[in-house]
Amino acid sequence: MTLLHMATFSIFFILVSIFLCSEAHPSHLTSHESTTTSGFSLDLIHREASPLSPFYNPLATHSERLKNAIHRSNSRLSHFQSKCRRRRSRSSGSVESDIHYDSGEYLMKLLIGTPPVETLGIADTGSDLTWIQCKPCKRCFEHINPLFDLRASSSYKTLKCTSKQCKAFQDFSSTCTREHNKCQYHVVYGDGSYSQGHLATETLTFGKTSIEKLAFGCGHYNRGIFGNTTSGIIGLGGGPLSLISQLKERIQGKFSYCLVSIFKNETSRINFGEQAPVSSSKVVSTPLFPTPDVTFYYLYLEKVIIGNKSFEVPREEDEERAESGNIIIDSGTTLTYLPGGEFYNGIVSTLKEAMGVKTIDYPDGNFKFCYKTNSKIKAPVIAFQFKNATIEIPQSSTFVEVDDGVTCFTVVPSGMSIFGNILQENFLVSYDIQNKKVSFQATDCSKKL
Repeated sequence: MTLLHMATFSIFFILVSIFLCSEAHPSHLTSHESTTTSGFSLDLIHREASPLSPFYNPLATHSERLKNAIHRSNSRLSHFQSKCRRRRSRSSGSVESDIHYDSGEYLMKLLIGTPPVETLGIADTGSDLTWIQCKPCKRCFEHINPLFDLRASSSYKTLKCTSKQCKAFQDFSSTCTREHNKCQYHVVYGDGSYSQGHLATETLTFGKTSIEKLAFGCGHYNRGIFGNTTSGIIGLGGGPLSLISQLKERIQGKFSYCLVSIFKNETSRINFGEQAPVSSSKVVSTPLFPTPDVTFYYLYLEKVIIGNKSFEVPREEDEERAESGNIIIDSGTTLTYLPGGEFYNGIVSTLKEAMGVKTIDYPDGNFKFCYKTNSKIKAPVIAFQFKNATIEIPQSSTFVEVDDGVTCFTVVPSGMSIFGNILQENFLVSYDIQNKKVSFQATDCSKKL
């Protein structure tokens, strides 16, 4: 070995040692060595509105699709509330998460393994672990596509209990078998459904981009109401084992999406890396706030502005909590949830007065402000003022026809605040994890960007 080669190897060894000895953090769990920025884009398929979705029914009406989406939205809200309540009270045990699998709105296709096999999963910014059903499957839900055969893939490798990925789950110690030293996961869902199996690494292919040694869950025991067309979950949250965190170096911590209206039979897009940032004089940016639950993306909403009136969001009594984020931005939740009481009632009262409409009761109880549909009714401009960024929401998103002849306000009261996907429609929403910010740019998402 030449002196030049020895010097090069020594430098590389030092860098690798620093990497391995660093404190466990999402940025230290990337599964590839390259730090070169690259980018790729994929279809973000709305489960009922896009013709690319196996759930798509061309005969379904807009109101039927919306009702289904609202049902999933409420289930998702319950999951978020439950997860935040339980986060600090859980005891150590197997790796668990209480997400409600069937509540996500968007799907993604990707390839897994060598040779690659296509899989379809729910793209979820509210969860971390990506998992699919695997052979041998001792207890599995019915699934149209073949199960992933780990033995047929030359790039599959089960993770050991001592691996940094196995240790990366916050607040949990993973379950391991002493004889084989294999890291096991156990995911429990809000409706009692579950997935259990081994954590492993594999090659995942996104479009034409293949990335080796990404950690995922290979499920051997899966049970529940999952539907028979999806294989599992694609975790896009902020936790250590999400795809976003594992791809952090390659995509420079950046991803974005542009959501088409759910009333259009079109497909949205999600972008990673160099294709994700927004670049326009009309872009506004707001900070991402760190929270105890690293999965969720928290922003700080200061005010809701209607015309010349503004309504300040009630501050948390806990001073420490007040300095962190107060609203989750989530692509998988349909409605937007804001604090109830005087704050919400003031917003609705102002809208009613400005629009001059007589409210009607909508029987399903999801909405608090509905009226008879009339195209001549114009709502005042509604703006959401986040920290350092104010965005104006078009009327097509704030008021939608939920049934024949009935239009309702898509913002509803709740004990937890979530900025849902209807209000995000026709915005290019860009996440920059490294610089801890989210940017918004008003965009016609039906046009190819």
